[in-house]
Parts: sequence; structure tokens; C-alpha cells
Amino acid sequence: MLDDLIAAELRPRTLFEGDTDRRDRLMTALDEVNGKFGKFTAVPAAQGFRRDWKMRAENRSPAWTTRIDEVPLVRAD
Repeated sequence: MLDDLIAAELRPRTLFEGDTDRRDRLMTALDEVNGKFGKFTAVPAAQGFRRDWKMRAENRSPAWTTRIDEVPLVRAD
């Protein structure tokens, strides 16, 4: 699946590709805002603002195998 990875500088350019440095700075700023204030705090307008769906986190399985602080503690008294 990852056989054809190439460096970003070597990838084919698109017809309408503009100032990539400006776009990269904008995406970095958006990532920083979202990292500080939470997901989807700031989004590009093209992404839209309405969310018709939400992840149902209550149905996820416990992360006991990946987060040692969530492993149940058992004591024999």
C-alpha cells in the first residue's frame, strides 16, 4: 500500500497549484488553533460548518491494551 511514496518536492504539480508556502503556513496555523482549543474550532470554509454526524465514542472498546493508565487494578485483601 505504501510502495509509491515519494518526497513532497518530487510529487507531480497540479494545474491550479498556487502559493504552496502560504497554504502550508495556513494549515500549520489551523492545526495549532485546533490543537489548543479542540478539534474543528477553526476549519477552512470549503470544509463546511454543519456536522450531520458525530462519532459515537460510547460504543468504542476500552483502550486497556494501549493505555497503561486505564488498565483495571485488582487487589486481593
